[in-house]
Amino acid sequence: MESNTFKSVTFGGFAKQDVIDYIEKMARESAAAQDGLRRENEELKAEAEALKSQMDGLRSQLEVLNLEHERLTAALEAETARAKELEPFKPEAERLTAELERLRPDAEAYAQFRERIGAIECEARKRAADLEESTQLKLKHMVEQFHQQYTQLMSTFNATATHVNSELRKVEVTLTQLPRALDCNETELKELASALEQHQEKK
Repeated sequence: MESNTFKSVTFGGFAKQDVIDYIEKMARESAAAQDGLRRENEELKAEAEALKSQMDGLRSQLEVLNLEHERLTAALEAETARAKELEPFKPEAERLTAELERLRPDAEAYAQFRERIGAIECEARKRAADLEESTQLKLKHMVEQFHQQYTQLMSTFNATATHVNSELRKVEVTLTQLPRALDCNETELKELASALEQHQEKK
């Protein structure tokens, strides 16, 4: 505590105002110190809560890690036991591995052969599709040409039929008029014959 010197008075000891000022100053300092301690206490509590929360999180992580460790340990033990069980089959596995390595080139060659066959099949399908499309186009063109030729032929036939019908009608009219013309000719022939007879008689 800081030392303080009070003024003395002639009667009654120390000056009253100095004592009051000193007491008020000490009260303010005490209140400020209490406020500082309260804030520090609150900060320490908050820090403690944060540390507690971190601790709880670490405990949870530790529990998870312990469970994972137990799981991995159990899995390792199971794999170890399985490996021991498979130990008698190791020579056979090595033999099969060696056989696989020996057959690998043939398998790769077969795979390449299948790829080539697949490519050939695809090319054949494409050519077949192209040929079919080309054939369809040719047939379509032939059908169009045939249709055009048929149309032209029918047009010519209709024109010819119309002309023939017209000529037949003319012949029919002529045939219809022919008996009348023949009758006229017969009459004229008879008159001519009679005139000839008369002429010969006059001679």
